[in-house]
Amino acid sequence: MLRTTLTASLLSLYLLPATVVHAAPSPVPLLVEQCLRLPSIELTNAFAILKDRKVGALENDALAADTPQELSLAEQALVLEQQTIGLNNINDRLKYYRSFNLSSEERQGLLQCQLHLADTLSNLVVQAEFKQLSAALSQGNREQVLLSSQLKALLSQHWDLNYKAKLHTAQASIRQGLASQQLSLDIQNVQCQLPTETQYNTGEIDLDEQTNEPKSADFSGTIAHYLLKQTDPQCRQTVWQAYQGRASEYNQTALSRIAVLWQEAATAAGFNDYASWRLNSQQLSSPTLVKAFLDSQTEAINVAPWDLGRHLAMLDAADGPILSTQAILNGGFTYLATFGLKFEPLHPQQPGTLPKQQMVRVYHQQRLLGELYISFDEAQHRNYQQTLRQSVIGQQFGQQALDLKPQLSSYKDIEQFTQAIAKAITALARGSHFYLNNTLAPTMDSNQLPSLWLAEVLRHQLFPQFAADYLNERGSLAKAYAKQMKVFRAKVALDFPQDLSTQSYPELSAEFEKSFGQPWPQTNHYQYSFSAIVNEGPLYYQSLWQSALAQFVYQTTLNTQNKADLFQLLVVNEDALTLSSQLSACLGDPIDPASLIQRMADAVTEGQNQPQ
Repeated sequence: MLRTTLTASLLSLYLLPATVVHAAPSPVPLLVEQCLRLPSIELTNAFAILKDRKVGALENDALAADTPQELSLAEQALVLEQQTIGLNNINDRLKYYRSFNLSSEERQGLLQCQLHLADTLSNLVVQAEFKQLSAALSQGNREQVLLSSQLKALLSQHWDLNYKAKLHTAQASIRQGLASQQLSLDIQNVQCQLPTETQYNTGEIDLDEQTNEPKSADFSGTIAHYLLKQTDPQCRQTVWQAYQGRASEYNQTALSRIAVLWQEAATAAGFNDYASWRLNSQQLSSPTLVKAFLDSQTEAINVAPWDLGRHLAMLDAADGPILSTQAILNGGFTYLATFGLKFEPLHPQQPGTLPKQQMVRVYHQQRLLGELYISFDEAQHRNYQQTLRQSVIGQQFGQQALDLKPQLSSYKDIEQFTQAIAKAITALARGSHFYLNNTLAPTMDSNQLPSLWLAEVLRHQLFPQFAADYLNERGSLAKAYAKQMKVFRAKVALDFPQDLSTQSYPELSAEFEKSFGQPWPQTNHYQYSFSAIVNEGPLYYQSLWQSALAQFVYQTTLNTQNKADLFQLLVVNEDALTLSSQLSACLGDPIDPASLIQRMADAVTEGQNQPQ
């Protein structure tokens, strides 16, 4: 049975008794039916219908006599929005339902829906009217210019079906190879083997003479368990590196095929390599800029991946105070009033009780944004947000689902909680008349900046003792390790599609040692160890970049007096300012990428040098 929030789109269900909600049928078949009945989008016909209406209105004197019969740029953009918003809404709901444990029949239905949506979009972007409108909007107002950039991005990503089929097949092959059970441990060196569960159960395991305990606990066969139980550091290193290398046996052909396909696309677009092409439209618009940023994020933690488990096991892991999620959420709603936000619970909770579901209506400066559907579930292992419906001014109010743990007790809980709230509020508050403007930034590597900034604000405001209370020794090392692994993988992902003669990191083994303090000499194994190399490719750096930039924006604007204006600038952006204009307004110049990288690095150094 799906969680009750699965039916959040059916508003009436929130008014029914809990037993009735639990018995509600799955909405997935209805969504699939709506999806498959979605008609194709024909802009020629849609424009003609509106033009006929204008002519009729002119003939009936319903419009001023000097009103032109031809559709204005604004009218054409509105037609496109109205024609595509249904497709976008179904796509959002599809992504929401895919996160649940569905039956095979439901999963198959969603797959059919996904394919139908892809075909509908593909048929739209090849239409002459779509291409003409995309170009014409670049000469319009700022909101239309931003929409133009989004439409052109769709055009640039529209590859022929044969190319997409080859690419997706190779990507799926790599994902399957990494997830395959064939990558289980195969330890050739007898000296590095651990006692198995079979040995333990049959009494074949040696006991410690002093404690009469097994010299090594039973071994489950996973790489993580092996590294935790193996006391020999050389064995840990050898087995970990061999394990990473085994992926190359299964993925080499598929990865080579992707490299060829990427190079074909880059050459067709007029670029020397795929990395240069993909980065050309980003904020960090070249491999040189990405390298400069990654270099600035490289830190020596001097703990190798194969030693991490044993290091973590020796460190303090005490959790901080246990907090009521409901109480913290209410505090967050109160604080967000400083940004001009108002929260109106539609079914106020009874004193002394914790409701399992809540519906909260959200306003910004008296403008209704939409609703939050909040679920508290003790079985929930994380706090997360999902879009049910994106708010679009003049078209529809938003709907955001928040699935929250009833209590917060760790740094992960708090980070997930603040990120979930920030994502939901950001999605509701976006101030454009166009869906694409509200869901996508001008560049992929700045898309999450508003919500990441807001998450920083909420974390510092609601948890002022966050580091002292929740970031224990184990958590600090785990965070530092995760960041450095991302940094290293971003270097690998940047190098992979570049020409050998122009690679940003010709000595990747040295880069690994800079972060982790020990060598991993098998450089040809790096690119096979993570699937994101073929999904995000050279854009893998973007989560690191956006997180660092959001922290810098937070620190720089910390003492800004007018919080409402800052929220309007960074999140709502009703004036459709460019990213450069937004950053210039809140950070001051210079804000070119190279200068930003240096300013961010200087800020980190300054913070480290301040007395504690």
